[in-house]
Amino acid sequence: MRKTNTERLRVMAARTGDIDDDELESMDRAALMDIVVKGILAKKETEKGAIARRVSEREDTTREMELQLELKKIELESKRIEAEAEMAKVETERRMEMEHELRMAQTGR
Repeated sequence: MRKTNTERLRVMAARTGDIDDDELESMDRAALMDIVVKGILAKKETEKGAIARRVSEREDTTREMELQLELKKIELESKRIEAEAEMAKVETERRMEMEHELRMAQTGR
């Protein structure tokens, strides 16, 4: 940055868009360097923020997928329990019918 000529610094400072051309013409080299450095740092911070947002979005998506998978597991387990309960109910009813038929046969009806 120190070896960059003053005119090049003015062009670089103008790209930041923070200062108009008249002000740039009247600025000394140190002030121009300050503006350019601030612009570079702001750009890097913006890039870091964008990267952090993308990472955060990926983490959110991953977490959402994990939660959906967990919910699906719970739903499947619930259906399995319901099926087992239904089978137990049918088995109980079948036993009751058999016991009833056995009593009827024993009493002679």
